Amino acid sequence: MPAIWALGFAASALVHTAGAGALLISLAPDPLPQQPAPESSLNLQAHRIPRSDAVPQTAESEQAPESQAQTQGLAAGSIPQSTARLKAPAADSLEPAAAKASAAPQSQAPADRLASAAAPLSAAPAAQPDTTALPQAAPDSQPSPAAQPDTVPLPGADPDPQSAPAAVPDAPRIKAALAFQGGSGDIDPVSLAAFQSFMQPGDAAAEGDPLRDGVSGILAAVPCARLQVAFVPETATLEVRGHLPEDGLRTPVLAALQAQMGTDITVSDQMRLLPRPQCGALAGISNVGLPQSTDQITNPLLVGSDAHARVLDYSGGERLFFDLTAPDYPSYVYVDYFDAGGAVLHLSPNELVPLAEAAPKTALRVGAKEAGDPGLQITVAPPYGQEIAVAFAASHPLYHGTRPLSEPAEPYLDFLRAQVTAARAEHADFKGEWVYFLITTHAP
Repeated sequence: MPAIWALGFAASALVHTAGAGALLISLAPDPLPQQPAPESSLNLQAHRIPRSDAVPQTAESEQAPESQAQTQGLAAGSIPQSTARLKAPAADSLEPAAAKASAAPQSQAPADRLASAAAPLSAAPAAQPDTTALPQAAPDSQPSPAAQPDTVPLPGADPDPQSAPAAVPDAPRIKAALAFQGGSGDIDPVSLAAFQSFMQPGDAAAEGDPLRDGVSGILAAVPCARLQVAFVPETATLEVRGHLPEDGLRTPVLAALQAQMGTDITVSDQMRLLPRPQCGALAGISNVGLPQSTDQITNPLLVGSDAHARVLDYSGGERLFFDLTAPDYPSYVYVDYFDAGGAVLHLSPNELVPLAEAAPKTALRVGAKEAGDPGLQITVAPPYGQEIAVAFAASHPLYHGTRPLSEPAEPYLDFLRAQVTAARAEHADFKGEWVYFLITTHAP
């Protein structure tokens, strides 16, 4: 009997063991096949430029013989002077008239003087005419009429002034009006409130500005985007700048902003596309510890985060290079290129372009335009798309030496953040900033 029990237990254990093994085999997951991963490539070619040293040579020149300058002085002399002599005018003598019984009628000059309205007479000149006295004539003879001046007294009349008529200036009439007229009807009160919020921000700030807060909330709610609006009062237009991660977000953003502006303010779409992961890299770049810009603090017409400085467009086969301007203080500039694969390419400094201090507001060339120019020679090639280049500027060097020409972006940004923190702790006068550019590449 005990043998039967032992045999039963052994058979049961064997059956349970086999069942457990079969269950474990059935529950084991099948291995997943390897999925193809997206690939991206960036063709870089670095050429070492042959250099040669110029041999200094002494310039051969001939000295011109020195010649004595010849000068001739002017003799000092007096200016000849002469005195003008007075010459009496020749006067015709009056001949005596014949004595007659009936004398010629006497032409007596009137004794009345000129009226006060006439101009005063000037004194006679010192030189008197050389006249010859008449010979003795008969007592009843009268002098010739030609000997006496025939004058006629002027009536004493006051001048008759005439007043000029008042001229009315021909000035054009203008009528003050807002930049928007509201069409044929009344102005939308929502648009009028938005116009006043941008043009007179102090009035709205005293009681809070719900419009600007609403616009800022719309811009900040878009994921993986940097958007900014600028109001143009001359045309009553709200320009929407910056970039979106996908084109499907464009219509909702424009509709929400148009509702905030009303019907009489036009919303202009100037947004570009910057897909992931490039848009996500900007979040890490902005957390490095350097400010980007403070334009919206002093410009009441701007709302939102500062976006890209400009857009650089390249076609396949062209060399990638661009110019930028250093800040208004001595600085060290680091320029990095963030590609679509999540890597960063150090355009400056690197093994070919050493780190150097830039003078305030000097022009800097990034990349090589020609074959003999210093810097990386980068040729645009597929895959094409939208990428970004970032320039960091600091008053003191962030690190010494060079880093690998290409490396993952995330560890590099963590390293840069730590270096900025250390530089601020070491230098009390440390300052810096950053700016980024959108780079668009397409087929030729």
